[in-house]
Amino acid sequence: MNFFRTTTATWMLALAVSLGFSSCRLMSSLGGGGQEDAPYGKETQLAYFEGQAHLLKGDLEDAYASFLKCADAEPDEMAFHYQLGKIDLELKRYEAAEQHLDLAAELDPDNTWVLYHRGEARLAQSNGPGAEQDWTPFVVARPGDLEALLECADRLLREGHVLPTLNLLSNYEEQVGHDEDVRTEALRIVEQTADPKNLGQFLERSRKDFPESDLFQLQWARYLMATGDLDASHEELKMLAKRSPDWGLVQFELAELWTRKDDIPAALPHLKRAMSSDDVPVESKLRVLLGYGILAQEDLDFHAPFTELLERMMERHGEEPAVVEMACDWAYQNGRLDDALDLALTLLELAPGSVESWTNLMAIRVELDQWGAMAADAESAIARFPLDPLLYYYHGLALLETKQPSKAVKAFEGGLNVLLDNPILEGALASSLASALRDLGELDKSEQAFERSLNAVEDAYVLNNHAYFLAGRYTAEKGKQRLERALECSTRANELMPEEGNFMDTQAYILFKLGRHDEGLEWILRAQQNGMAGDAVALEHEGDIRWALGEKEAAREVWRRALEAGGDEKVLNPKIDRP
Repeated sequence: MNFFRTTTATWMLALAVSLGFSSCRLMSSLGGGGQEDAPYGKETQLAYFEGQAHLLKGDLEDAYASFLKCADAEPDEMAFHYQLGKIDLELKRYEAAEQHLDLAAELDPDNTWVLYHRGEARLAQSNGPGAEQDWTPFVVARPGDLEALLECADRLLREGHVLPTLNLLSNYEEQVGHDEDVRTEALRIVEQTADPKNLGQFLERSRKDFPESDLFQLQWARYLMATGDLDASHEELKMLAKRSPDWGLVQFELAELWTRKDDIPAALPHLKRAMSSDDVPVESKLRVLLGYGILAQEDLDFHAPFTELLERMMERHGEEPAVVEMACDWAYQNGRLDDALDLALTLLELAPGSVESWTNLMAIRVELDQWGAMAADAESAIARFPLDPLLYYYHGLALLETKQPSKAVKAFEGGLNVLLDNPILEGALASSLASALRDLGELDKSEQAFERSLNAVEDAYVLNNHAYFLAGRYTAEKGKQRLERALECSTRANELMPEEGNFMDTQAYILFKLGRHDEGLEWILRAQQNGMAGDAVALEHEGDIRWALGEKEAAREVWRRALEAGGDEKVLNPKIDRP
Protein backbone atom coordinates (compact mmCIF):
# COMPACT_ATOMS: atom_id res chain seq x y z
CA MET A 1 0.00 0.00 0.00
CA ASN A 2 1.35 3.42 -0.87
CA PHE A 3 1.10 5.55 2.26
CA PHE A 4 1.68 8.73 0.27
CA ARG A 5 -1.50 8.43 -1.69
CA THR A 6 -4.21 8.07 0.93
CA THR A 7 -7.52 9.79 0.53
CA THR A 8 -8.72 12.68 2.69
CA ALA A 9 -11.17 10.43 4.48
CA THR A 10 -8.44 7.86 5.25
CA TRP A 11 -6.05 10.26 6.89
CA MET A 12 -8.84 11.89 8.87
CA LEU A 13 -10.03 8.54 10.23
CA ALA A 14 -6.47 7.63 11.14
CA LEU A 15 -5.92 10.95 12.89
CA ALA A 16 -6.41 9.75 16.45
CA VAL A 17 -3.69 7.13 15.94
CA SER A 18 -1.27 9.17 13.86
CA LEU A 19 -1.20 12.46 15.78
CA GLY A 20 1.42 11.18 18.15
CA PHE A 21 1.17 13.89 20.81
CA SER A 22 4.44 14.88 22.35
CA SER A 23 3.21 13.52 25.67
CA CYS A 24 0.37 11.42 26.96
CA ARG A 25 -0.95 14.23 29.11
CA LEU A 26 -3.71 15.35 26.74
CA MET A 27 -4.93 11.81 26.07
CA SER A 28 -4.89 11.12 29.76
CA SER A 29 -6.98 14.18 30.51
CA LEU A 30 -9.39 13.39 27.75
CA GLY A 31 -9.72 9.87 29.03
CA GLY A 32 -11.34 10.97 32.30
CA GLY A 33 -8.39 10.98 34.70
CA GLY A 34 -8.36 12.98 37.83
CA GLN A 35 -8.04 16.75 37.95
CA GLU A 36 -4.39 16.48 38.88
CA ASP A 37 -3.70 14.59 35.61
CA ALA A 38 -5.33 17.18 33.32
CA PRO A 39 -2.86 19.83 32.17
CA TYR A 40 -5.29 21.53 29.77
CA GLY A 41 -8.49 23.38 30.48
CA LYS A 42 -11.97 22.31 29.52
CA GLU A 43 -12.14 24.80 26.64
CA THR A 44 -9.04 23.29 25.05
CA GLN A 45 -10.38 19.79 25.50
CA LEU A 46 -13.73 20.79 24.03
CA ALA A 47 -12.05 22.50 21.07
CA TYR A 48 -9.99 19.37 20.49
CA PHE A 49 -13.03 17.09 20.42
CA GLU A 50 -14.87 19.51 18.16
CA GLY A 51 -11.93 19.49 15.78
CA GLN A 52 -11.94 15.70 15.72
CA ALA A 53 -15.65 15.64 14.97
CA HIS A 54 -15.28 18.17 12.16
CA LEU A 55 -12.49 16.12 10.63
CA LEU A 56 -14.59 12.98 10.64
CA LYS A 57 -17.32 14.87 8.79
CA GLY A 58 -14.85 16.36 6.33
CA ASP A 59 -15.35 19.94 7.53
CA LEU A 60 -11.72 21.00 7.24
CA GLU A 61 -12.22 24.72 7.80
CA ASP A 62 -14.24 24.14 10.97
CA ALA A 63 -11.68 21.60 12.17
CA TYR A 64 -8.94 24.11 11.45
CA ALA A 65 -10.69 26.76 13.57
CA SER A 66 -11.00 24.31 16.46
CA PHE A 67 -7.36 23.23 16.36
CA LEU A 68 -6.29 26.85 16.04
CA LYS A 69 -8.02 27.52 19.39
CA CYS A 70 -6.07 24.62 20.85
CA ALA A 71 -2.78 25.95 19.48
CA ASP A 72 -3.50 29.45 20.78
CA ALA A 73 -4.27 28.04 24.21
CA GLU A 74 -1.35 25.61 24.27
CA PRO A 75 1.36 26.95 21.89
CA ASP A 76 3.94 24.42 23.11
CA GLU A 77 1.89 21.38 22.08
CA MET A 78 3.47 20.07 18.83
CA ALA A 79 0.45 18.00 17.83
CA PHE A 80 -1.79 21.04 17.37
CA HIS A 81 0.65 22.80 15.02
CA TYR A 82 1.21 19.54 13.17
CA GLN A 83 -2.49 19.07 12.64
CA LEU A 84 -2.94 22.66 11.45
CA GLY A 85 -0.09 22.20 9.00
CA LYS A 86 -1.65 19.04 7.58
CA ILE A 87 -4.99 20.74 7.08
CA ASP A 88 -3.28 23.68 5.38
CA LEU A 89 -1.59 21.18 3.08
CA GLU A 90 -4.91 19.57 2.26
CA LEU A 91 -6.37 23.00 1.46
CA LYS A 92 -3.28 23.91 -0.62
CA ARG A 93 -2.27 26.75 1.68
CA TYR A 94 1.35 25.79 1.41
CA GLU A 95 3.03 28.81 2.99
CA ALA A 96 0.79 28.60 6.06
CA ALA A 97 1.38 24.85 6.22
CA GLU A 98 5.14 25.36 6.28
CA GLN A 99 4.84 27.91 9.08
CA HIS A 100 2.81 25.57 11.29
CA LEU A 101 5.10 22.64 10.52
CA ASP A 102 8.14 24.80 11.34
CA LEU A 103 6.69 25.27 14.83
CA ALA A 104 5.93 21.54 15.11
CA ALA A 105 9.51 20.69 14.07
CA GLU A 106 10.96 23.08 16.64
CA LEU A 107 8.88 21.45 19.36
CA ASP A 108 9.66 17.89 18.29
CA PRO A 109 12.77 17.86 16.05
CA ASP A 110 12.96 14.06 16.00
CA ASN A 111 9.50 13.57 14.50
CA THR A 112 10.29 12.67 10.89
CA TRP A 113 6.64 12.69 9.87
CA VAL A 114 6.55 16.41 10.63
CA LEU A 115 9.60 16.80 8.39
CA TYR A 116 7.99 14.73 5.66
CA HIS A 117 4.89 16.94 5.51
CA ARG A 118 6.96 20.11 5.71
CA GLY A 119 8.90 18.77 2.73
CA GLU A 120 5.60 18.46 0.90
CA ALA A 121 4.78 22.08 1.65
CA ARG A 122 8.21 23.19 0.50
CA LEU A 123 8.04 21.19 -2.71
CA ALA A 124 4.63 22.69 -3.49
CA GLN A 125 6.34 26.09 -3.30
CA SER A 126 9.06 24.94 -5.75
CA ASN A 127 11.62 24.62 -2.97
CA GLY A 128 13.21 21.34 -4.03
CA PRO A 129 16.37 21.72 -1.90
CA GLY A 130 14.19 22.41 1.14
CA ALA A 131 12.09 19.33 0.50
CA GLU A 132 15.26 17.22 0.10
CA GLN A 133 16.58 18.61 3.40
CA ASP A 134 13.40 17.46 5.19
CA TRP A 135 13.06 14.15 3.40
CA THR A 136 16.62 12.99 4.00
CA PRO A 137 16.05 12.32 7.75
CA PHE A 138 12.65 10.87 6.90
CA VAL A 139 14.05 8.19 4.58
CA VAL A 140 17.21 7.62 6.65
CA ALA A 141 14.97 6.84 9.64
CA ARG A 142 13.44 4.04 7.56
CA PRO A 143 16.40 1.96 6.35
CA GLY A 144 15.36 -0.64 3.82
CA ASP A 145 12.09 1.10 2.98
CA LEU A 146 13.01 1.77 -0.62
CA GLU A 147 9.40 2.44 -1.51
CA ALA A 148 9.46 5.54 0.69
CA LEU A 149 12.84 6.66 -0.64
CA LEU A 150 12.00 6.18 -4.31
CA GLU A 151 8.61 7.81 -3.90
CA CYS A 152 10.24 10.94 -2.45
CA ALA A 153 12.89 10.91 -5.18
CA ASP A 154 10.26 10.52 -7.86
CA ARG A 155 8.25 13.45 -6.53
CA LEU A 156 11.32 15.68 -6.58
CA LEU A 157 12.23 14.57 -10.09
CA ARG A 158 8.71 15.08 -11.44
CA GLU A 159 8.96 18.71 -10.37
CA GLY A 160 12.28 19.11 -12.16
CA HIS A 161 14.58 19.12 -9.11
CA VAL A 162 17.34 16.88 -10.46
CA LEU A 163 20.17 17.78 -8.08
CA PRO A 164 18.01 17.51 -4.92
CA THR A 165 16.85 14.11 -6.15
CA LEU A 166 20.42 12.88 -6.55
CA ASN A 167 21.38 14.39 -3.19
CA LEU A 168 18.52 12.54 -1.51
CA LEU A 169 19.64 9.21 -2.96
CA SER A 170 23.27 9.92 -2.15
CA ASN A 171 22.50 10.98 1.43
CA TYR A 172 20.56 7.77 1.98
CA GLU A 173 23.53 5.65 0.89
CA GLU A 174 25.99 7.71 2.94
CA GLN A 175 23.96 7.38 6.13
CA VAL A 176 22.35 3.96 5.69
CA GLY A 177 24.86 2.09 3.51
CA HIS A 178 25.50 1.29 -0.13
CA ASP A 179 22.47 -0.10 -1.91
CA GLU A 180 22.65 -1.28 -5.52
CA ASP A 181 18.97 -0.56 -6.21
CA VAL A 182 19.34 3.01 -4.97
CA ARG A 183 22.49 3.52 -7.04
CA THR A 184 20.76 2.09 -10.10
CA GLU A 185 17.96 4.62 -9.70
CA ALA A 186 20.57 7.38 -9.45
CA LEU A 187 22.26 6.04 -12.59
CA ARG A 188 18.98 6.28 -14.49
CA ILE A 189 18.82 9.98 -13.65
CA VAL A 190 22.51 10.64 -14.33
CA GLU A 191 22.29 8.96 -17.73
CA GLN A 192 19.52 11.35 -18.73
CA THR A 193 20.99 14.55 -17.31
CA ALA A 194 24.78 14.38 -17.03
CA ASP A 195 27.47 14.97 -19.64
CA PRO A 196 29.69 12.02 -20.68
CA LYS A 197 32.51 13.01 -18.32
CA ASN A 198 30.30 13.11 -15.22
CA LEU A 199 28.56 9.91 -16.26
CA GLY A 200 31.92 8.19 -16.55
CA GLN A 201 32.95 9.39 -13.09
CA PHE A 202 29.65 8.18 -11.63
CA LEU A 203 30.12 4.73 -13.20
CA GLU A 204 33.72 4.41 -12.01
CA ARG A 205 32.66 5.26 -8.47
CA SER A 206 29.77 2.77 -8.67
CA ARG A 207 32.09 -0.01 -9.88
CA LYS A 208 34.34 0.57 -6.87
CA ASP A 209 31.38 0.60 -4.49
CA PHE A 210 29.85 -2.54 -6.05
CA PRO A 211 32.78 -4.59 -7.40
CA GLU A 212 30.66 -7.74 -7.78
CA SER A 213 27.84 -6.03 -9.67
CA ASP A 214 27.30 -7.34 -13.20
CA LEU A 215 24.93 -4.49 -13.83
CA PHE A 216 27.47 -1.73 -13.23
CA GLN A 217 30.11 -3.58 -15.24
CA LEU A 218 27.64 -3.81 -18.12
CA GLN A 219 26.88 -0.11 -17.81
CA TRP A 220 30.60 0.62 -17.82
CA ALA A 221 31.03 -1.44 -21.01
CA ARG A 222 28.18 0.48 -22.61
CA TYR A 223 29.82 3.76 -21.60
CA LEU A 224 33.13 2.70 -23.13
CA MET A 225 31.36 1.72 -26.34
CA ALA A 226 29.46 5.01 -26.48
CA THR A 227 32.67 6.98 -26.05
CA GLY A 228 34.42 5.04 -28.82
CA ASP A 229 36.72 2.78 -26.80
CA LEU A 230 35.50 -0.40 -28.48
CA ASP A 231 38.44 -2.60 -27.48
CA ALA A 232 38.09 -1.78 -23.78
CA SER A 233 34.34 -2.31 -24.02
CA HIS A 234 34.95 -5.67 -25.69
CA GLU A 235 37.18 -6.82 -22.83
CA GLU A 236 34.52 -5.92 -20.26
CA LEU A 237 31.81 -7.68 -22.23
CA LYS A 238 33.91 -10.82 -22.69
CA MET A 239 34.40 -11.05 -18.93
CA LEU A 240 30.69 -10.64 -18.40
CA ALA A 241 29.83 -13.20 -21.06
CA LYS A 242 32.18 -15.70 -19.45
CA ARG A 243 30.65 -15.09 -16.03
CA SER A 244 27.03 -14.93 -17.25
CA PRO A 245 26.84 -16.65 -20.67
CA ASP A 246 23.04 -16.74 -20.74
CA TRP A 247 22.53 -13.07 -19.92
CA GLY A 248 20.75 -11.68 -22.95
CA LEU A 249 21.80 -8.09 -22.31
CA VAL A 250 25.46 -9.02 -22.64
CA GLN A 251 24.78 -10.81 -25.91
CA PHE A 252 22.84 -7.81 -27.14
CA GLU A 253 25.73 -5.45 -26.35
CA LEU A 254 28.23 -7.79 -28.01
CA ALA A 255 26.06 -7.72 -31.13
CA GLU A 256 26.02 -3.92 -30.95
CA LEU A 257 29.80 -3.82 -30.56
CA TRP A 258 30.46 -6.01 -33.60
CA THR A 259 27.96 -3.97 -35.58
CA ARG A 260 29.92 -0.82 -34.70
CA LYS A 261 33.01 -2.60 -35.98
CA ASP A 262 31.17 -3.27 -39.27
CA ASP A 263 31.38 -7.02 -38.71
CA ILE A 264 27.77 -8.16 -39.15
CA PRO A 265 28.61 -11.90 -39.42
CA ALA A 266 30.27 -11.70 -35.99
CA ALA A 267 27.29 -9.78 -34.57
CA LEU A 268 24.60 -12.18 -35.74
CA PRO A 269 25.28 -15.14 -33.36
CA HIS A 270 25.10 -12.81 -30.38
CA LEU A 271 21.99 -11.13 -31.73
CA LYS A 272 20.24 -14.46 -32.21
CA ARG A 273 20.88 -15.37 -28.59
CA ALA A 274 19.70 -11.95 -27.46
CA MET A 275 16.48 -12.25 -29.45
CA SER A 276 15.71 -15.50 -27.63
CA SER A 277 16.29 -13.93 -24.22
CA ASP A 278 13.72 -12.30 -21.98
CA ASP A 279 16.42 -10.07 -20.49
CA VAL A 280 16.40 -7.70 -23.47
CA PRO A 281 13.42 -5.34 -23.69
CA VAL A 282 11.13 -6.01 -26.62
CA GLU A 283 11.49 -2.38 -27.73
CA SER A 284 15.27 -2.78 -28.05
CA LYS A 285 14.87 -5.98 -30.03
CA LEU A 286 12.38 -4.34 -32.36
CA ARG A 287 14.67 -1.38 -32.96
CA VAL A 288 17.49 -3.67 -34.10
CA LEU A 289 15.15 -5.94 -36.02
CA LEU A 290 13.74 -2.98 -37.91
CA GLY A 291 17.27 -2.00 -38.96
CA TYR A 292 17.94 -5.51 -40.26
CA GLY A 293 14.61 -5.45 -42.05
CA ILE A 294 15.63 -2.31 -43.93
CA LEU A 295 18.95 -3.94 -44.85
CA ALA A 296 17.12 -7.08 -46.00
CA GLN A 297 14.99 -5.03 -48.40
CA GLU A 298 18.11 -3.51 -49.96
CA ASP A 299 20.52 -6.46 -49.84
CA LEU A 300 19.64 -10.11 -50.41
CA ASP A 301 22.52 -11.17 -48.17
CA PHE A 302 20.47 -9.96 -45.20
CA HIS A 303 17.32 -11.79 -46.27
CA ALA A 304 18.06 -15.06 -44.47
CA PRO A 305 19.47 -13.50 -41.26
CA PHE A 306 16.50 -11.17 -40.96
CA THR A 307 14.08 -14.03 -41.54
CA GLU A 308 15.73 -16.11 -38.81
CA LEU A 309 15.76 -13.21 -36.35
CA LEU A 310 12.12 -12.52 -37.09
CA GLU A 311 11.21 -16.17 -36.54
CA ARG A 312 12.94 -16.10 -33.16
CA MET A 313 11.03 -12.99 -32.23
CA MET A 314 7.75 -14.62 -33.22
CA GLU A 315 8.60 -17.67 -31.10
CA ARG A 316 9.43 -15.52 -28.07
CA HIS A 317 7.10 -12.55 -28.55
CA GLY A 318 4.32 -13.76 -30.81
CA GLU A 319 1.79 -11.98 -28.62
CA GLU A 320 3.36 -8.56 -29.24
CA PRO A 321 1.43 -6.63 -31.92
CA ALA A 322 4.54 -4.86 -33.22
CA VAL A 323 6.31 -8.19 -33.78
CA VAL A 324 3.32 -9.74 -35.53
CA GLU A 325 2.92 -6.64 -37.69
CA MET A 326 6.55 -6.86 -38.78
CA ALA A 327 6.16 -10.56 -39.61
CA CYS A 328 2.98 -9.77 -41.56
CA ASP A 329 4.73 -7.06 -43.57
CA TRP A 330 7.65 -9.36 -44.36
CA ALA A 331 5.37 -12.16 -45.56
CA TYR A 332 3.46 -9.65 -47.70
CA GLN A 333 6.63 -8.22 -49.23
CA ASN A 334 7.80 -11.71 -50.15
CA GLY A 335 4.54 -12.69 -51.82
CA ARG A 336 3.43 -15.14 -49.12
CA LEU A 337 -0.07 -13.71 -49.10
CA ASP A 338 -1.77 -16.58 -47.29
CA ASP A 339 0.76 -16.35 -44.45
CA ALA A 340 0.37 -12.58 -44.45
CA LEU A 341 -3.40 -12.94 -44.17
CA ASP A 342 -3.12 -15.31 -41.19
CA LEU A 343 -0.75 -12.91 -39.46
CA ALA A 344 -2.98 -9.95 -40.23
CA LEU A 345 -5.93 -11.73 -38.64
CA THR A 346 -3.78 -12.53 -35.60
CA LEU A 347 -2.72 -8.89 -35.41
CA LEU A 348 -6.35 -7.82 -35.48
CA GLU A 349 -7.12 -10.10 -32.52
CA LEU A 350 -4.15 -8.69 -30.60
CA ALA A 351 -4.72 -5.02 -31.42
CA PRO A 352 -8.27 -4.31 -32.61
CA GLY A 353 -7.96 -0.78 -31.26
CA SER A 354 -5.23 0.09 -33.77
CA VAL A 355 -6.47 1.30 -37.14
CA GLU A 356 -3.31 -0.07 -38.78
CA SER A 357 -4.43 -3.58 -37.85
CA TRP A 358 -7.51 -3.07 -40.01
CA THR A 359 -5.82 -1.33 -42.94
CA ASN A 360 -3.08 -4.01 -43.10
CA LEU A 361 -5.75 -6.70 -43.29
CA MET A 362 -7.68 -4.89 -46.01
CA ALA A 363 -4.56 -4.25 -48.11
CA ILE A 364 -3.90 -8.00 -48.12
CA ARG A 365 -7.52 -8.78 -48.99
CA VAL A 366 -7.15 -6.48 -52.01
CA GLU A 367 -4.23 -8.61 -53.25
CA LEU A 368 -6.26 -11.78 -52.70
CA ASP A 369 -9.42 -10.35 -54.36
CA GLN A 370 -11.39 -11.05 -51.16
CA TRP A 371 -13.79 -8.18 -51.78
CA GLY A 372 -16.75 -9.49 -49.80
CA ALA A 373 -14.70 -10.11 -46.68
CA MET A 374 -13.00 -6.77 -47.17
CA ALA A 375 -16.33 -4.96 -47.30
CA ALA A 376 -17.33 -6.55 -44.00
CA ASP A 377 -13.95 -5.70 -42.43
CA ALA A 378 -14.18 -2.10 -43.57
CA GLU A 379 -17.69 -1.71 -42.17
CA SER A 380 -16.52 -3.02 -38.78
CA ALA A 381 -13.48 -0.77 -38.86
CA ILE A 382 -15.56 2.33 -39.66
CA ALA A 383 -17.75 1.59 -36.66
CA ARG A 384 -14.61 1.80 -34.51
CA PHE A 385 -12.91 4.67 -36.34
CA PRO A 386 -15.64 6.78 -37.95
CA LEU A 387 -13.28 9.67 -38.67
CA ASP A 388 -10.65 7.74 -40.64
CA PRO A 389 -11.16 8.48 -44.37
CA LEU A 390 -8.90 5.63 -45.54
CA LEU A 391 -11.37 3.09 -44.17
CA TYR A 392 -14.15 4.60 -46.27
CA TYR A 393 -11.89 4.33 -49.30
CA TYR A 394 -11.33 0.61 -48.73
CA HIS A 395 -15.03 0.13 -48.08
CA GLY A 396 -15.96 1.86 -51.32
CA LEU A 397 -13.48 -0.19 -53.36
CA ALA A 398 -14.87 -3.42 -51.97
CA LEU A 399 -18.44 -2.32 -52.72
CA LEU A 400 -17.50 -1.35 -56.28
CA GLU A 401 -15.89 -4.73 -56.87
CA THR A 402 -18.99 -6.50 -55.53
CA LYS A 403 -21.21 -4.53 -57.93
CA GLN A 404 -22.78 -2.23 -55.35
CA PRO A 405 -22.11 1.22 -56.86
CA SER A 406 -24.82 3.03 -54.91
CA LYS A 407 -23.32 1.94 -51.59
CA ALA A 408 -19.86 2.65 -52.95
CA VAL A 409 -20.88 6.25 -53.69
CA LYS A 410 -22.01 6.69 -50.08
CA ALA A 411 -18.74 5.20 -48.82
CA PHE A 412 -16.55 7.48 -50.94
CA GLU A 413 -18.64 10.52 -50.06
CA GLY A 414 -18.36 9.56 -46.38
CA GLY A 415 -14.59 9.50 -46.69
CA LEU A 416 -14.52 12.91 -48.34
CA ASN A 417 -16.75 14.30 -45.60
CA VAL A 418 -14.27 13.38 -42.84
CA LEU A 419 -11.12 14.14 -44.81
CA LEU A 420 -8.70 16.74 -43.44
CA ASP A 421 -5.72 18.05 -45.41
CA ASN A 422 -4.71 14.91 -47.28
CA PRO A 423 -4.55 15.73 -51.02
CA ILE A 424 -3.42 12.26 -52.10
CA LEU A 425 -6.26 10.48 -50.32
CA GLU A 426 -8.70 13.15 -51.48
CA GLY A 427 -7.63 12.47 -55.06
CA ALA A 428 -8.08 8.72 -54.62
CA LEU A 429 -11.50 9.08 -52.99
CA ALA A 430 -12.76 11.54 -55.60
CA SER A 431 -11.54 9.52 -58.60
CA SER A 432 -13.09 6.35 -57.18
CA LEU A 433 -16.30 8.27 -56.56
CA ALA A 434 -16.20 9.34 -60.21
CA SER A 435 -15.99 5.71 -61.30
CA ALA A 436 -18.90 4.69 -59.05
CA LEU A 437 -21.06 7.56 -60.33
CA ARG A 438 -20.24 6.59 -63.90
CA ASP A 439 -21.43 3.04 -63.19
CA LEU A 440 -24.72 4.59 -62.05
CA GLY A 441 -24.97 6.67 -65.21
CA GLU A 442 -24.60 9.97 -63.33
CA LEU A 443 -22.07 11.31 -65.84
CA ASP A 444 -22.18 14.99 -64.93
CA LYS A 445 -21.47 14.22 -61.28
CA SER A 446 -18.79 11.78 -62.38
CA GLU A 447 -17.00 14.48 -64.36
CA GLN A 448 -17.19 16.83 -61.37
CA ALA A 449 -15.65 14.16 -59.15
CA PHE A 450 -12.83 13.63 -61.65
CA GLU A 451 -12.11 17.35 -61.65
CA ARG A 452 -12.06 17.42 -57.83
CA SER A 453 -9.57 14.58 -57.87
CA LEU A 454 -7.29 16.43 -60.28
CA ASN A 455 -7.58 19.63 -58.27
CA ALA A 456 -6.35 17.71 -55.24
CA VAL A 457 -3.45 15.94 -56.89
CA GLU A 458 -2.30 15.55 -60.51
CA ASP A 459 -2.29 11.82 -61.20
CA ALA A 460 -1.46 10.47 -64.67
CA TYR A 461 -3.96 7.61 -64.52
CA VAL A 462 -6.79 9.85 -63.36
CA LEU A 463 -5.93 12.31 -66.16
CA ASN A 464 -6.05 9.50 -68.71
CA ASN A 465 -9.31 8.02 -67.43
CA HIS A 466 -11.03 11.39 -67.31
CA ALA A 467 -9.81 12.18 -70.83
CA TYR A 468 -10.97 8.84 -72.23
CA PHE A 469 -14.41 9.08 -70.68
CA LEU A 470 -14.85 12.63 -71.98
CA ALA A 471 -13.84 11.51 -75.44
CA GLY A 472 -16.34 8.67 -75.34
CA ARG A 473 -19.18 10.97 -74.30
CA TYR A 474 -18.73 14.06 -76.50
CA THR A 475 -18.33 14.85 -80.20
CA ALA A 476 -16.82 17.80 -82.03
CA GLU A 477 -20.31 18.90 -83.03
CA LYS A 478 -21.76 18.58 -79.50
CA GLY A 479 -19.18 19.18 -76.85
CA LYS A 480 -16.01 20.37 -78.54
CA GLN A 481 -15.03 22.31 -75.42
CA ARG A 482 -15.22 19.14 -73.36
CA LEU A 483 -13.11 17.34 -75.99
CA GLU A 484 -10.55 20.10 -75.72
CA ARG A 485 -10.50 19.48 -71.95
CA ALA A 486 -10.03 15.78 -72.69
CA LEU A 487 -7.07 16.60 -74.95
CA GLU A 488 -5.58 18.81 -72.24
CA CYS A 489 -5.79 15.99 -69.69
CA SER A 490 -4.46 13.39 -72.09
CA THR A 491 -1.54 15.56 -73.16
CA ARG A 492 -0.56 16.08 -69.52
CA ALA A 493 -0.84 12.35 -68.80
CA ASN A 494 1.53 11.59 -71.66
CA GLU A 495 3.94 14.21 -70.38
CA LEU A 496 3.96 12.57 -66.96
CA MET A 497 4.34 9.03 -68.37
CA PRO A 498 5.78 9.41 -71.90
CA GLU A 499 6.22 5.69 -72.58
CA GLU A 500 2.75 4.50 -71.58
CA GLY A 501 1.08 3.04 -74.69
CA ASN A 502 -2.40 3.10 -73.17
CA PHE A 503 -2.14 6.87 -72.70
CA MET A 504 -1.01 7.25 -76.32
CA ASP A 505 -4.10 5.34 -77.44
CA THR A 506 -6.29 7.80 -75.50
CA GLN A 507 -4.53 10.71 -77.17
CA ALA A 508 -5.12 9.18 -80.60
CA TYR A 509 -8.79 8.58 -79.85
CA ILE A 510 -9.34 12.20 -78.74
CA LEU A 511 -7.57 13.58 -81.82
CA PHE A 512 -9.78 11.36 -83.95
CA LYS A 513 -12.90 12.71 -82.25
CA LEU A 514 -11.64 16.27 -82.93
CA GLY A 515 -11.11 15.47 -86.61
CA ARG A 516 -7.31 15.70 -86.42
CA HIS A 517 -6.86 12.36 -88.15
CA ASP A 518 -3.24 12.59 -89.28
CA GLU A 519 -2.12 13.35 -85.75
CA GLY A 520 -4.38 10.61 -84.44
CA LEU A 521 -2.78 8.04 -86.77
CA GLU A 522 0.68 9.07 -85.59
CA TRP A 523 -0.30 8.61 -81.96
CA ILE A 524 -2.05 5.26 -82.44
CA LEU A 525 0.99 3.83 -84.22
CA ARG A 526 3.21 5.05 -81.40
CA ALA A 527 0.85 3.38 -78.92
CA GLN A 528 1.24 0.06 -80.72
CA GLN A 529 5.00 0.46 -80.59
CA ASN A 530 4.70 0.85 -76.83
CA GLY A 531 2.85 -2.28 -75.80
CA MET A 532 -0.55 -1.88 -77.52
CA ALA A 533 0.22 -3.80 -80.73
CA GLY A 534 -2.14 -6.67 -79.95
CA ASP A 535 -4.75 -4.66 -78.09
CA ALA A 536 -8.23 -4.96 -79.62
CA VAL A 537 -9.30 -1.43 -78.62
CA ALA A 538 -6.14 0.15 -80.01
CA LEU A 539 -6.59 -1.76 -83.27
CA GLU A 540 -10.20 -0.65 -83.49
CA HIS A 541 -9.11 2.95 -83.01
CA GLU A 542 -6.51 2.59 -85.77
CA GLY A 543 -9.18 1.24 -88.09
CA ASP A 544 -11.47 4.17 -87.26
CA ILE A 545 -8.73 6.67 -88.03
CA ARG A 546 -7.72 4.98 -91.30
CA TRP A 547 -11.36 4.89 -92.42
CA ALA A 548 -11.65 8.61 -91.70
CA LEU A 549 -8.51 9.14 -93.82
CA GLY A 550 -10.08 7.23 -96.70
CA GLU A 551 -7.95 4.11 -96.28
CA LYS A 552 -10.95 1.80 -96.31
CA GLU A 553 -9.29 -1.54 -97.09
CA ALA A 554 -6.53 -0.88 -94.58
CA ALA A 555 -9.21 0.00 -92.05
CA ARG A 556 -11.11 -3.24 -92.66
CA GLU A 557 -7.89 -5.24 -92.30
CA VAL A 558 -7.11 -3.61 -88.95
CA TRP A 559 -10.66 -4.17 -87.73
CA ARG A 560 -10.34 -7.88 -88.61
CA ARG A 561 -7.17 -8.02 -86.53
CA ALA A 562 -9.04 -6.34 -83.72
CA LEU A 563 -11.72 -9.01 -83.97
CA GLU A 564 -9.08 -11.76 -83.81
CA ALA A 565 -7.62 -10.03 -80.73
CA GLY A 566 -10.92 -10.43 -78.90
CA GLY A 567 -12.73 -7.25 -79.90
CA ASP A 568 -16.51 -6.85 -79.65
CA GLU A 569 -18.12 -8.57 -82.65
CA LYS A 570 -21.28 -6.46 -82.42
CA VAL A 571 -19.17 -3.34 -82.86
CA LEU A 572 -16.52 -4.57 -85.28
CA ASN A 573 -18.54 -6.65 -87.79
CA PRO A 574 -20.76 -3.72 -88.85
CA LYS A 575 -17.62 -1.67 -89.41
CA ILE A 576 -16.00 -4.40 -91.48
CA ASP A 577 -19.16 -4.75 -93.57
CA ARG A 578 -19.34 -1.06 -94.42
CA PRO A 579 -19.59 -0.39 -98.16
